[in-house]
Amino acid sequence: MPALHARSSAEAHLFMALHPCPSCGDEQFEAVVRSSLASPAGRTGSAGSAGSASRAGSAGDLETAYVGPCRTCGAGREFRFRIDDETETDGGTVPLALGEPEFGRGTPSTIIDAGQWLRSADRILAATPSNVLGVSEEEWQARRFLFKAAAESVAEVLKFIPAGTDDVPPQGFWTEEGRAVHETSPERFHRAPLERLRLACLDLTARYES
Repeated sequence: MPALHARSSAEAHLFMALHPCPSCGDEQFEAVVRSSLASPAGRTGSAGSAGSASRAGSAGDLETAYVGPCRTCGAGREFRFRIDDETETDGGTVPLALGEPEFGRGTPSTIIDAGQWLRSADRILAATPSNVLGVSEEEWQARRFLFKAAAESVAEVLKFIPAGTDDVPPQGFWTEEGRAVHETSPERFHRAPLERLRLACLDLTARYES
């Protein structure tokens, strides 16, 4: 399987979470992270270990592989990505904030579709309490991260909407899950409700800003 283009390490990890073990359905596996340099002809050579990878110049792309057994059933799992340099500055892009749930810059994802992004935000909002009393410091920080991830996921949906239009086009849905989310609630993929949902997620994030 060729390496997939991920715009960030965070996007690669979300992609893996969206593709659980086909044998038992567990999302988690004991991953060993490996990097290799892939030449244009397809040859690879060792490049050490890393949690993310950046472009490696004209000689080839630095690929990052996550390989290991499923936590529940032991089945082998493997994902391969070409991960953009999250710290790159070229005058036209802004570096991603390390340690924050930022998934990419201005272009939409090519590995997670619009429906999957919105479903990801929905899952976070459904599973994360929003009370502020009696919350430990660890849980406080975890909730801030999760609500920020929800806001960024909605922002990723908005990236699929072409300039001058107000709706995610049909080509923004290419997975079975994404199309099902769209078919169930197509009105949620208009610009205005997406902007409102993103602002609501940011309001929740602000509750837990220290």
